[in-house]
Amino acid sequence: MKLELTDFIALFALIQLLFLMIVILNYKKGKRLSNQLLAGFMASNALLLAGFLLRRFGWTSPVQWVALYSIGGSAYFLLMPFLYLYLQSLCYKNFHLKVTHLLHALPFGTFVVFSLVIHVLNHTPFQNDVTISVHQFIGQIDYWSHSIALHIQILSYLVASVILLRKYREGVKDMYSSIERIDLHWCNLLLVGFATMWFLDFLQWILGVFHLSSPTIFYWMLMTSLFINLAFTLIVTYKGLAQSGSFSGIQGFPKYAGSRLKPSDCDEIVQKLITCMERDKPYLTLSTSLEDLSKKLSIPERNLSQVIHTHFNQSFYDFINSYRIEEIKKRICNDDYGNYTLLAIAYDAGFNSKSVFNAAFKKHTGLTPKEYKRQHSL
Repeated sequence: MKLELTDFIALFALIQLLFLMIVILNYKKGKRLSNQLLAGFMASNALLLAGFLLRRFGWTSPVQWVALYSIGGSAYFLLMPFLYLYLQSLCYKNFHLKVTHLLHALPFGTFVVFSLVIHVLNHTPFQNDVTISVHQFIGQIDYWSHSIALHIQILSYLVASVILLRKYREGVKDMYSSIERIDLHWCNLLLVGFATMWFLDFLQWILGVFHLSSPTIFYWMLMTSLFINLAFTLIVTYKGLAQSGSFSGIQGFPKYAGSRLKPSDCDEIVQKLITCMERDKPYLTLSTSLEDLSKKLSIPERNLSQVIHTHFNQSFYDFINSYRIEEIKKRICNDDYGNYTLLAIAYDAGFNSKSVFNAAFKKHTGLTPKEYKRQHSL
């Protein structure tokens, strides 16, 4: 048996997946459910690679190991469900598995059973003159149904994952004034990595359908996909464990449907909020959150969030940053801060990132900090 470079890479990726899966399952910090779902994703990926290697080595076939062949061939249907549920567990602190989540495994179970049925039909004797045509027809059904269902499933989950992360970031901005460490932007890389691997498989399938593929094209696509899988696995594990241990997600309470907040109550909350912001300046604290402000004002979080949205037409994040920007504008024009750099003023006003400060300042003033300072230093 001669091993090629692709076999070595796939074998290394498989060993890496199994090792990291064990590490994740034994990781004591963070959300246990998130770690378990991430381990499930690793296990599905490992199962897929194991099936690939067994077929490459000629150690398994539909005849010899029908159950293993069926499960390994359908493992692809588990990757995106595990990844999507994992993202949900990161986004929402009140997320837990329900019986209905088993529906995510329905395509996998369906095609495992379907593959077993196909195997039985392929080994059912027919009349000699129809045996070949029947078996060819069954093979075509298996190939087309599996391929089409798989690509539709993956694309659907990728879209759903993008929507999920976008809603999460909107929710985070309603609750926190500093989101750089909890915005889950690293998950964009995660989705891009998986989407790239899937697209290579999809492109290879399309080329095969139109008989445009070649051994060279297949080889380089396979190599690229395996290398992405290696890097992808390490990034997901490192970032996933770090995120799981540092942040539990948002509560995910609904928007203001059915709110009983009266206009008079809104006016009272607005006055209390403005007074607090001008007198106590809570925005100068880096970690100020909606929960902190709610407790300080003795106002329910939901009501306070609603008032900020409806009266100020801003998220909590933008509301706090608007006060920070106004404070920075005052300090730029104040001689007492003449020896301070713009970044030092920004950090002292509650920002913790140069890029976030520059973006927020530009958004609220239409000018960069340097442009503003130049105009008001004349």
